[in-house]
Amino acid sequence: MNPMTILRPALFVLLTAAMMAGQTAHTYQHGTITGWSTRYYPSGFSGKHKLFELKGDGMVYQIDDCGSFQAGQFAAGQTVDYRVDEADPHDKRIYIRRDDDKEYKCKMDGARAIVSPKPDAPSTPAPSAKP
Repeated sequence: MNPMTILRPALFVLLTAAMMAGQTAHTYQHGTITGWSTRYYPSGFSGKHKLFELKGDGMVYQIDDCGSFQAGQFAAGQTVDYRVDEADPHDKRIYIRRDDDKEYKCKMDGARAIVSPKPDAPSTPAPSAKP
């Protein structure tokens, strides 16, 4: 038997295993599309864009330019699984997981923290206990 007959499949299996080991599983969060707004660009650019708001855990993101996914449109109240990639501070991205486990790569146009209202302090002092 030719040694190459055995060596080729073994090499293929080793290379495939090495490539799979280098991939890390992504952690997704659940979010809700809460609405959208329209941004108009000056003539000479690409016209108007919809900016969608994605409410996640403690944050609201404005997302734009999701490629083919945006053509299908988000709907208010739609839930999505997403992950945020802020590795490049000049090019922040949000990846939205599709049903087939592939991702849509969206541009993050802005983000803000969700601020919960502070409870009001009582306007009158509590009565003191008398001995």
